Amino acid sequence: MSAAEPLRAVVVGVRGMGRQQARLLHSLPEYRLAGVCDLDAETAEACAAENGVPAWQDFSRMLAEVRPDVVAVCTPNSSHAALAMQSAAAGVRGVMCEKPMAVNLAEGRAMAAACAAAGTVLVVNHQRRVGADLRAARRLLDAGALGDVLEWRGFCAGDMLSDGTHAVDSLLWLAGDVPVRQVAGQVERQVEGLRARPGERPGWRYGHPVESGAWGLLMLEDGRRIEIFCGSYCRRAAYQEYEVCGTRGRLWRVGDKLRPNLFIQDAEGGDLEASFDTQKWHAQPVPAAGGRGLWRAVPESGYGDAIAEGYRLLVRSVREGVPHPMGADVALRGLECIMAIYESARLGRPVSLPLKQERFPLELMIEEGRV
Repeated sequence: MSAAEPLRAVVVGVRGMGRQQARLLHSLPEYRLAGVCDLDAETAEACAAENGVPAWQDFSRMLAEVRPDVVAVCTPNSSHAALAMQSAAAGVRGVMCEKPMAVNLAEGRAMAAACAAAGTVLVVNHQRRVGADLRAARRLLDAGALGDVLEWRGFCAGDMLSDGTHAVDSLLWLAGDVPVRQVAGQVERQVEGLRARPGERPGWRYGHPVESGAWGLLMLEDGRRIEIFCGSYCRRAAYQEYEVCGTRGRLWRVGDKLRPNLFIQDAEGGDLEASFDTQKWHAQPVPAAGGRGLWRAVPESGYGDAIAEGYRLLVRSVREGVPHPMGADVALRGLECIMAIYESARLGRPVSLPLKQERFPLELMIEEGRV
């Protein structure tokens, strides 16, 4: 294959996000979508017809017949590790795995090791890390726009493993990926209040148990801190809403949907003020009365097409060996923090990293009757 030829890509798991990624890969000139796979024949065939590619129900067969360069793993969370490792064993050059990386630390470590041993680039789709808004935020923070940064906060609906994983990764990125020294966490689980997904028992999601709400505190090695609030512990906020607090101001990322979605508050002020939107059920900036307010928009910010950017960067990683910003080493650090939040809640005390517990602590809490 010449360097100019598109990489052959396949998608396994084509409901929801998988179907979106199949469409995306079909549209990107750097890739040639060569097939899709799903255990449900109707789902696989519908996605295949939409993109003009063959459909499979047997992943092993698809790997053997297509011999893809890249596999997008978009199946339920509990199957991520096994499918990523199977792809690496088949000689795939790159794996784009949906978040979360895995459902426990043992699986995360195993899949990272297996891909490294096979020479397979493993990437986990924490795409906000490469979005225009967070890149703009990092530039401001690196330039000292907020003075000394003291704290980062993240808010999102859902559970800590499935949804909080984005907040953890994004805030670690905004903090410059400074190593985490210690983690504290709290969890509550009210099964009767959790909606059951089709085919899953109440209190489970994507093949693993979930909680009603979780809170985590990450203490960085430099003494600063990151806080994450999920589910019932989250205030009324936009999905993936982030705050950065410094000695000279604040940054506010108001979820994914606004354009722009990043705002700054400092001594200069601006033309916007925060207002609670009763329709969207969260606060957002609006024009200030009299034209003078505390906030102003950061130019050229917005969520953008971050997933496409992740795939473009994967081409460079596969062909040139350039480290990917969403690589396995980065994802594994985030997964360890998430598992440490659950383990702290299980033990009733902060835990230090590296984390020794390799099972999913929420499963242990359920087994022990703690939740």
